[in-house]
Amino acid sequence: ATITVVAGQEPLEVSAVMAIGGESKIGFVEIATVELEKTHKPESTKEIGAVAMGMVTLHNDSQLDQALVATTRLLSPEGILFRLKNRVVVPAKGMIAVEVYADKEGRESEIGPAKFTIPGLNTAKQAAIYAVSDKPMIGGVRAVGIVTEEDLKLAEKELVVDLKKAGAEKLSVLHPELVAVYEIVKLEISADKEAGSDAEEFVLSSKAEVLGVFYNQTEADMLASGELAKRVVSEAEILIKNELRTATALVDYNLEDKTANLKISGVGAVSLNPNSQQLQKLIFFGKTKDEVRRYLLSLDHVRGVELKFTPAWINTVPQVADHVNVVVKNVE
Repeated sequence: ATITVVAGQEPLEVSAVMAIGGESKIGFVEIATVELEKTHKPESTKEIGAVAMGMVTLHNDSQLDQALVATTRLLSPEGILFRLKNRVVVPAKGMIAVEVYADKEGRESEIGPAKFTIPGLNTAKQAAIYAVSDKPMIGGVRAVGIVTEEDLKLAEKELVVDLKKAGAEKLSVLHPELVAVYEIVKLEISADKEAGSDAEEFVLSSKAEVLGVFYNQTEADMLASGELAKRVVSEAEILIKNELRTATALVDYNLEDKTANLKISGVGAVSLNPNSQQLQKLIFFGKTKDEVRRYLLSLDHVRGVELKFTPAWINTVPQVADHVNVVVKNVE
């Protein structure tokens, strides 16, 4: 008879405190000061009025050069007023390209190509001296950032991550042979803009003290393994050692004494012990398939049973140990 027991693994979690530094002589507690400054752009924006600008070509169909001072007015057919940016002389029977800007802020100054008159000239000269634009005027509105509470909170959150990383890089070189838990124990952050301010960008300045608690991973694993072993309730269970995983968290610390307590959490698995008294061959002697199945399924961690009797006409388990084979197959 071959009796195959399908045993499942049950997760097991434990935790223990490891004292670091001081009289414990285990590990080290170090601290580093780091400073960072980061520039951020607001996520939200709003539109505000601005001065539209563009290029026009001044035409002079008269026989004489025409001088025009800076701020000379140019009027579009819709009555939108622009002004010359610089003084210019328009040559007789010639033309010249110049830069102009809107007299008023706002999107209404973003007009398309047009022919402009020069109101400052007399009527006769207006017919001979004029301006033409080939491209639209642009820039009548512009988007400006608005610093929000959400912007500040998000920026601070990112900065804290960077500070912790910078502190870890600074401390890690002290004990490269050990692993460490890092924590910010003192933090100062200030912003050059308040929530609700209009700004293209804002700057956060920060200073932090980063704590590094260094420990030996092997010792932590041994501590967790010992705690896991204590949780095996009977000889019928076995701890699956290769399932051990450990995690570490800072519980408390004392900066003056340079001591700290770490919580070592272990996650392992227990399963049916193949050498358990519950699986002795003697227990199965003379039992039918149904009796064997009912018995095994009553045990902890057993998920299934597979039975094979040879020859097929055998109805009970042989009462000779050499004729009985008990196999435990572990599954997750």
